[in-house]
Amino acid sequence: MQPNAAPVGSDASPHGWREVPVRYPDGTLGYREEPLPPDAFLDPQEGDHLIQGTEHDFCVHDLAVRLRHHFRNDPTRAVYSDVKMKWGIPRLKEPAPDIAVIPNIRDRDRPRSSFHVPSEGTRPSLIIEVVSPYQDGDETEKVEIYRRAGISEYFIVKTFEPVGVVSYSIQGYRLIGGGYRPLRPDARGRLRSRTTGLDFGTEPGHRGVVIVDAANGETLLDAAALEELWRQAEQAHQQEAALRQAADARADRYARRLRALGIDPDSA
Repeated sequence: MQPNAAPVGSDASPHGWREVPVRYPDGTLGYREEPLPPDAFLDPQEGDHLIQGTEHDFCVHDLAVRLRHHFRNDPTRAVYSDVKMKWGIPRLKEPAPDIAVIPNIRDRDRPRSSFHVPSEGTRPSLIIEVVSPYQDGDETEKVEIYRRAGISEYFIVKTFEPVGVVSYSIQGYRLIGGGYRPLRPDARGRLRSRTTGLDFGTEPGHRGVVIVDAANGETLLDAAALEELWRQAEQAHQQEAALRQAADARADRYARRLRALGIDPDSA
Protein backbone atom coordinates (compact mmCIF):
# COMPACT_ATOMS: atom_id res chain seq x y z
CA MET A 1 0.00 0.00 0.00
CA GLN A 2 1.39 3.39 -0.97
CA PRO A 3 1.58 6.09 1.71
CA ASN A 4 -0.88 8.97 1.59
CA ALA A 5 0.49 12.38 0.70
CA ALA A 6 -1.74 14.14 3.24
CA PRO A 7 -2.81 11.92 6.14
CA VAL A 8 -6.46 12.17 7.12
CA GLY A 9 -7.02 14.63 9.93
CA SER A 10 -3.57 16.16 9.63
CA ASP A 11 -2.94 19.87 10.11
CA ALA A 12 -2.03 19.99 6.43
CA SER A 13 -5.70 19.63 5.48
CA PRO A 14 -7.80 21.61 8.00
CA HIS A 15 -10.71 21.94 5.57
CA GLY A 16 -10.64 18.36 4.30
CA TRP A 17 -9.02 16.44 1.51
CA ARG A 18 -9.58 15.28 -2.04
CA GLU A 19 -8.64 11.88 -3.40
CA VAL A 20 -6.64 12.26 -6.60
CA PRO A 21 -5.65 9.26 -8.77
CA VAL A 22 -1.90 8.79 -9.14
CA ARG A 23 0.48 6.30 -10.76
CA TYR A 24 3.40 5.37 -8.55
CA PRO A 25 6.98 4.72 -9.75
CA ASP A 26 6.44 0.96 -9.62
CA GLY A 27 3.57 1.31 -12.13
CA THR A 28 0.72 0.66 -9.69
CA LEU A 29 -2.30 2.90 -9.51
CA GLY A 30 -3.55 4.46 -6.30
CA TYR A 31 -4.81 7.65 -4.75
CA ARG A 32 -3.16 10.44 -2.87
CA GLU A 33 -4.88 12.98 -0.67
CA GLU A 34 -4.63 16.66 -1.51
CA PRO A 35 -5.69 19.29 1.04
CA LEU A 36 -8.83 21.16 0.03
CA PRO A 37 -8.67 24.91 -0.50
CA PRO A 38 -10.57 27.13 1.95
CA ASP A 39 -13.39 27.75 -0.55
CA ALA A 40 -14.02 24.04 -1.23
CA PHE A 41 -17.36 24.31 0.59
CA LEU A 42 -18.57 26.69 -2.10
CA ASP A 43 -18.12 24.24 -4.97
CA PRO A 44 -17.42 20.68 -3.73
CA GLN A 45 -16.34 18.04 -6.23
CA GLU A 46 -16.80 14.29 -6.37
CA GLY A 47 -14.26 12.65 -4.08
CA ASP A 48 -14.02 15.61 -1.68
CA HIS A 49 -13.99 14.85 2.04
CA LEU A 50 -15.08 17.96 3.92
CA ILE A 51 -14.31 18.36 7.61
CA GLN A 52 -17.48 19.48 9.36
CA GLY A 53 -17.45 18.40 13.00
CA THR A 54 -19.86 16.46 15.18
CA GLU A 55 -22.15 19.38 16.03
CA HIS A 56 -22.58 20.21 12.35
CA ASP A 57 -23.47 16.59 11.60
CA PHE A 58 -25.95 16.47 14.48
CA CYS A 59 -27.74 19.65 13.43
CA VAL A 60 -27.95 18.76 9.73
CA HIS A 61 -29.24 15.26 10.48
CA ASP A 62 -31.79 16.64 12.93
CA LEU A 63 -33.08 19.22 10.43
CA ALA A 64 -33.25 16.71 7.57
CA VAL A 65 -35.16 14.07 9.54
CA ARG A 66 -37.70 16.54 10.92
CA LEU A 67 -38.36 18.34 7.64
CA ARG A 68 -38.68 15.10 5.67
CA HIS A 69 -41.15 13.80 8.22
CA HIS A 70 -43.13 17.05 8.12
CA PHE A 71 -43.45 16.93 4.32
CA ARG A 72 -43.76 13.14 4.07
CA ASN A 73 -47.32 13.32 2.67
CA ASP A 74 -46.46 15.92 0.03
CA PRO A 75 -44.88 14.07 -2.93
CA THR A 76 -44.24 17.39 -4.72
CA ARG A 77 -41.82 18.65 -2.06
CA ALA A 78 -38.37 17.20 -1.41
CA VAL A 79 -35.87 17.74 1.38
CA TYR A 80 -32.33 16.96 0.28
CA SER A 81 -29.10 17.11 2.26
CA ASP A 82 -25.61 17.48 0.80
CA VAL A 83 -26.80 17.23 -2.81
CA LYS A 84 -24.80 19.35 -5.24
CA MET A 85 -26.80 22.00 -7.07
CA LYS A 86 -26.33 22.45 -10.81
CA TRP A 87 -27.70 25.92 -11.53
CA GLY A 88 -27.04 26.05 -15.25
CA ILE A 89 -25.60 29.55 -14.71
CA PRO A 90 -22.13 30.09 -16.21
CA ARG A 91 -19.32 30.66 -13.70
CA LEU A 92 -21.63 30.49 -10.69
CA LYS A 93 -20.26 28.15 -8.02
CA GLU A 94 -22.40 25.14 -7.19
CA PRO A 95 -22.50 24.19 -3.50
CA ALA A 96 -24.08 21.12 -1.93
CA PRO A 97 -26.38 22.74 0.68
CA ASP A 98 -26.76 21.19 4.09
CA ILE A 99 -30.54 21.37 3.65
CA ALA A 100 -32.49 22.18 0.48
CA VAL A 101 -36.29 22.23 0.47
CA ILE A 102 -37.49 21.92 -3.12
CA PRO A 103 -41.14 22.45 -4.18
CA ASN A 104 -42.93 21.33 -7.36
CA ILE A 105 -40.59 18.39 -7.83
CA ARG A 106 -41.32 15.40 -10.05
CA ASP A 107 -40.45 11.88 -8.94
CA ARG A 108 -39.23 13.03 -5.53
CA ASP A 109 -37.71 9.73 -4.44
CA ARG A 110 -35.73 9.02 -7.60
CA PRO A 111 -32.01 8.68 -6.74
CA ARG A 112 -30.00 11.76 -7.69
CA SER A 113 -26.25 12.37 -7.41
CA SER A 114 -26.86 16.07 -8.07
CA PHE A 115 -29.80 18.37 -8.73
CA HIS A 116 -29.85 19.92 -12.20
CA VAL A 117 -32.14 22.95 -11.92
CA PRO A 118 -32.81 23.52 -15.66
CA SER A 119 -33.81 19.91 -16.39
CA GLU A 120 -35.77 19.53 -13.12
CA GLY A 121 -37.78 22.66 -13.86
CA THR A 122 -37.65 23.81 -10.24
CA ARG A 123 -35.19 25.01 -7.64
CA PRO A 124 -34.92 25.08 -3.84
CA SER A 125 -37.27 27.53 -2.17
CA LEU A 126 -35.40 27.34 1.14
CA ILE A 127 -31.75 26.52 1.77
CA ILE A 128 -30.30 26.10 5.26
CA GLU A 129 -26.58 26.04 5.91
CA VAL A 130 -25.08 25.06 9.26
CA VAL A 131 -21.92 27.10 9.60
CA SER A 132 -18.81 25.29 10.80
CA PRO A 133 -15.62 26.96 12.07
CA TYR A 134 -13.85 25.32 9.11
CA GLN A 135 -15.98 27.01 6.46
CA ASP A 136 -14.03 30.17 5.76
CA GLY A 137 -16.14 32.57 3.71
CA ASP A 138 -19.03 30.13 3.62
CA GLU A 139 -21.45 32.47 5.37
CA THR A 140 -20.92 35.56 3.23
CA GLU A 141 -20.07 34.12 -0.17
CA LYS A 142 -23.01 31.74 -0.25
CA VAL A 143 -25.38 34.65 0.26
CA GLU A 144 -24.33 35.96 -3.13
CA ILE A 145 -24.38 32.50 -4.74
CA TYR A 146 -27.92 31.75 -3.59
CA ARG A 147 -29.11 35.24 -4.48
CA ARG A 148 -27.87 34.83 -8.04
CA ALA A 149 -29.38 31.32 -8.17
CA GLY A 150 -32.79 32.76 -7.27
CA ILE A 151 -33.28 30.98 -3.93
CA SER A 152 -36.28 32.58 -2.25
CA GLU A 153 -35.08 32.05 1.33
CA TYR A 154 -31.66 31.35 2.81
CA PHE A 155 -31.16 30.58 6.51
CA ILE A 156 -27.82 30.29 8.31
CA VAL A 157 -27.50 28.33 11.55
CA LYS A 158 -24.41 29.08 13.63
CA THR A 159 -22.99 27.01 16.44
CA PHE A 160 -20.83 28.36 19.23
CA GLU A 161 -18.77 26.54 21.86
CA PRO A 162 -17.07 29.31 23.84
CA VAL A 163 -16.94 27.41 27.16
CA GLY A 164 -17.61 23.87 26.03
CA VAL A 165 -21.39 24.36 25.97
CA VAL A 166 -22.93 24.43 22.52
CA SER A 167 -25.30 27.26 21.72
CA TYR A 168 -27.06 28.14 18.48
CA SER A 169 -28.15 31.23 16.60
CA ILE A 170 -29.99 31.68 13.32
CA GLN A 171 -30.26 34.40 10.71
CA GLY A 172 -32.12 34.48 7.42
CA TYR A 173 -32.58 36.27 4.13
CA ARG A 174 -35.54 36.61 1.77
CA LEU A 175 -35.25 37.38 -1.93
CA ILE A 176 -37.13 40.58 -2.72
CA GLY A 177 -36.78 42.41 -6.01
CA GLY A 178 -33.68 40.45 -6.99
CA GLY A 179 -31.84 41.20 -3.73
CA TYR A 180 -31.61 39.54 -0.33
CA ARG A 181 -33.08 41.34 2.67
CA PRO A 182 -32.29 40.18 6.22
CA LEU A 183 -35.27 38.76 8.10
CA ARG A 184 -36.27 40.22 11.43
CA PRO A 185 -37.06 37.69 14.15
CA ASP A 186 -40.40 37.87 15.92
CA ALA A 187 -40.85 38.49 19.64
CA ARG A 188 -39.77 34.90 20.36
CA GLY A 189 -36.65 35.23 18.25
CA ARG A 190 -38.02 33.06 15.42
CA LEU A 191 -37.78 33.53 11.68
CA ARG A 192 -40.80 32.83 9.46
CA SER A 193 -40.19 30.83 6.30
CA ARG A 194 -43.03 31.78 3.99
CA THR A 195 -42.14 29.11 1.47
CA THR A 196 -42.57 26.29 4.00
CA GLY A 197 -44.99 27.76 6.53
CA LEU A 198 -42.53 27.03 9.34
CA ASP A 199 -40.93 29.16 12.03
CA PHE A 200 -37.27 28.53 12.86
CA GLY A 201 -35.56 29.67 16.02
CA THR A 202 -33.15 28.83 18.81
CA GLU A 203 -33.53 28.71 22.58
CA PRO A 204 -30.97 28.90 25.40
CA GLY A 205 -29.90 25.45 26.49
CA HIS A 206 -31.64 23.76 23.55
CA ARG A 207 -29.45 21.74 21.24
CA GLY A 208 -30.36 22.31 17.62
CA VAL A 209 -33.04 24.40 15.95
CA VAL A 210 -36.62 24.82 17.16
CA ILE A 211 -39.12 24.37 14.31
CA VAL A 212 -42.78 25.35 14.73
CA ASP A 213 -45.63 24.82 12.29
CA ALA A 214 -46.96 28.35 11.83
CA ALA A 215 -50.42 27.03 10.90
CA ASN A 216 -51.14 25.31 14.22
CA GLY A 217 -48.35 26.39 16.55
CA GLU A 218 -47.12 22.83 17.06
CA THR A 219 -43.41 22.23 17.53
CA LEU A 220 -41.95 19.61 15.23
CA LEU A 221 -40.53 16.65 17.13
CA ASP A 222 -36.76 16.41 16.98
CA ALA A 223 -35.00 13.59 15.15
CA ALA A 224 -34.31 11.59 18.31
CA ALA A 225 -37.99 11.62 19.32
CA LEU A 226 -39.12 10.70 15.81
CA GLU A 227 -36.64 7.85 15.56
CA GLU A 228 -37.81 6.52 18.92
CA LEU A 229 -41.44 6.61 17.72
CA TRP A 230 -40.45 4.75 14.57
CA ARG A 231 -38.58 2.18 16.66
CA GLN A 232 -41.63 1.63 18.86
CA ALA A 233 -43.90 1.38 15.83
CA GLU A 234 -41.62 -1.20 14.22
CA GLN A 235 -41.46 -3.16 17.47
CA ALA A 236 -45.27 -3.12 17.73
CA HIS A 237 -45.52 -4.25 14.10
CA GLN A 238 -43.13 -7.14 14.74
CA GLN A 239 -45.06 -8.17 17.87
CA GLU A 240 -48.33 -8.04 15.94
CA ALA A 241 -46.84 -10.16 13.18
CA ALA A 242 -45.55 -12.68 15.75
CA LEU A 243 -48.98 -12.91 17.40
CA ARG A 244 -50.66 -13.36 14.03
CA GLN A 245 -48.17 -16.07 13.09
CA ALA A 246 -48.79 -17.87 16.40
CA ALA A 247 -52.56 -17.66 15.89
CA ASP A 248 -52.24 -19.07 12.39
CA ALA A 249 -50.08 -21.92 13.73
CA ARG A 250 -52.70 -22.78 16.38
CA ALA A 251 -55.45 -22.74 13.78
CA ASP A 252 -53.39 -25.02 11.54
CA ARG A 253 -52.79 -27.50 14.38
CA TYR A 254 -56.53 -27.54 15.20
CA ALA A 255 -57.40 -28.15 11.54
CA ARG A 256 -54.98 -31.09 11.36
CA ARG A 257 -56.56 -32.66 14.45
CA LEU A 258 -60.02 -32.36 12.96
CA ARG A 259 -58.86 -33.97 9.73
CA ALA A 260 -57.30 -36.81 11.75
CA LEU A 261 -60.78 -37.42 13.23
CA GLY A 262 -62.30 -37.43 9.76
CA ILE A 263 -63.86 -33.99 10.15
CA ASP A 264 -63.56 -31.36 7.46
CA PRO A 265 -62.42 -28.19 9.30
CA ASP A 266 -63.89 -25.98 6.59
CA SER A 267 -67.37 -27.31 7.27
CA ALA A 268 -67.03 -27.64 11.06
